[in-house]
Amino acid sequence: MDEVSQIRERIDIVSFISEYIPLKKMGRNFKTVCPFHSEKTPSFVVSPERQIWHCFGGCSKGGDVYEFLMEYENLEFIEALRILAKRTGIQLRESSFQAGTSSKKEIIYKLNRIALDFYHFVLTKHEAGKKALSYLTKNRKLDERLIETFLLGFSPKEGVSLSNYLINKKKYKREDLIEAGLAFYAGGPSTSSGLKDFFRNRVMFPLFDHRGNVVGFSGRAIEEPYSGGKYINTRETLVYHKGSMFFGLNTAKEEIKRLDKAIIVEGELDVISCYSIGIKNVVAVKGTALTENQVTLMARFTSNICLCFDKDDAGYEA
Repeated sequence: MDEVSQIRERIDIVSFISEYIPLKKMGRNFKTVCPFHSEKTPSFVVSPERQIWHCFGGCSKGGDVYEFLMEYENLEFIEALRILAKRTGIQLRESSFQAGTSSKKEIIYKLNRIALDFYHFVLTKHEAGKKALSYLTKNRKLDERLIETFLLGFSPKEGVSLSNYLINKKKYKREDLIEAGLAFYAGGPSTSSGLKDFFRNRVMFPLFDHRGNVVGFSGRAIEEPYSGGKYINTRETLVYHKGSMFFGLNTAKEEIKRLDKAIIVEGELDVISCYSIGIKNVVAVKGTALTENQVTLMARFTSNICLCFDKDDAGYEA
């Protein structure tokens, strides 16, 4: 039996899908409204005997545990395989299929993780990050514990160090950095490859999805004049969509489920300030509006939401 089959055999599809949506036993099967299209009459059926699911309504989608995870989380097969392998404790062999065909999404996740470690090292260990560290600890009153919990960082001012590191030390391609939103082609002083770091001279807030992948960053300017706004975010990429995620959900989701309530604020520092005084079920919108996609995402964890926005024009618009 191959690894794909072994993993499928070890996961009970009813228990697995029940972690995402409520199921009701109907005879030999389980039934609920389909999560993949809008309907009032339940047409989504899960068969414990056959270990499959199928929608007999508008979308007609169906499959096994892999297809459900891929459809629900918008994943590629290799992503779903690795998530389920970790869940079952099965060690995947590095076959040519796995080792040689890393998806673009996986490359971006890996690049972002390396970038996070780079930014965090600069902030906490390097001379170039001293001013930013002083801003966070003295101006914003953040201690080391909070900086470590949220893995804050700093992007150096000269704007080429990350690109040089990723290309020369980590051997990534220029196109990989561009697709991850970490760099761009630029005239004037840049790397030998013609790239310039997207984030320069900013405190860096890593953005995680609810599965713990680093999908992007938000950078806050710490001195004027600055270009591009006080805050800038990773541009839209294959893995980062601004209106589909929250800052802090990776640290808050368990507390949100425990309390059955989420507090939604505007900014990253609002989340960190709440966390510092023991309020840990707090996330921040990325932008000036709460989107339908964000509401759908939060509904996985709770149906009780408290909005706590600033009393200004942006807060009222949100």
